[in-house]
Amino acid sequence: MYILSQSLLLKFIYFFITTQLYFIQNSHGNQINCTPSSCGEIRNISYPFRLNTDPKRCGPPEYVLSCENNTTSLYLNSHKYLVHEINYTKDTIRLAIPNVTLIESCSFPKYPLFDDMFYSYYYYVANSVPISFMSCPYPVNSSNLLEITSHCADKKLYGVNGSRAYIIFGKDVHQVKDMCEIDLVVMTSLPLKIKENVSFSTMHKALLNGFEVSWILPLSNECVLSPIGGYNFCGKTQ
Repeated sequence: MYILSQSLLLKFIYFFITTQLYFIQNSHGNQINCTPSSCGEIRNISYPFRLNTDPKRCGPPEYVLSCENNTTSLYLNSHKYLVHEINYTKDTIRLAIPNVTLIESCSFPKYPLFDDMFYSYYYYVANSVPISFMSCPYPVNSSNLLEITSHCADKKLYGVNGSRAYIIFGKDVHQVKDMCEIDLVVMTSLPLKIKENVSFSTMHKALLNGFEVSWILPLSNECVLSPIGGYNFCGKTQ
């Protein structure tokens, strides 16, 4: 009787261990056989991220990265984002819109970041600052707005022909004037003193720096920035 019980116990232990290993491997993309990848300046690309040339078991499809011309990119909902940094200690990735270039100061984002599919997988960190592009049918005189039409007179900016283009920094929606429209909003993780006048060069540097997002919800004592309304959203208690 003792021998039979011991045999059943060993079988139970074996079944428990193999079952746990199965779930661990499947929930983490079978990471046992996956080695980190690299592309350009981005090293140690590992779970939850993987390159599109890596085995599918090494990461979920929502976190697949591409290596193009030695540059790491993320495609999500037909939009392309450049990957500037992956921080596995903070669980964050820093992204930027590719058409904002270093050599062209009048290069601006062509699409917003407020996309339902994007926010299904990533969350803004609390120190992100919104940058809103506003077009008005008349000149606006305000020290809190950065006027970009005169800086980029030969470029096609936002709004209709004849409108003036401005940039609003921060979450103060009261700066939107009558008959003006917000054309798009992006974010930056570059620390900005938005209570002071932000220069044109600082604005361009902020766009180049990109925005930092997390691929996991924060703990209950941490919050992320909601893209709409500027409210903080706090994660669930673990």
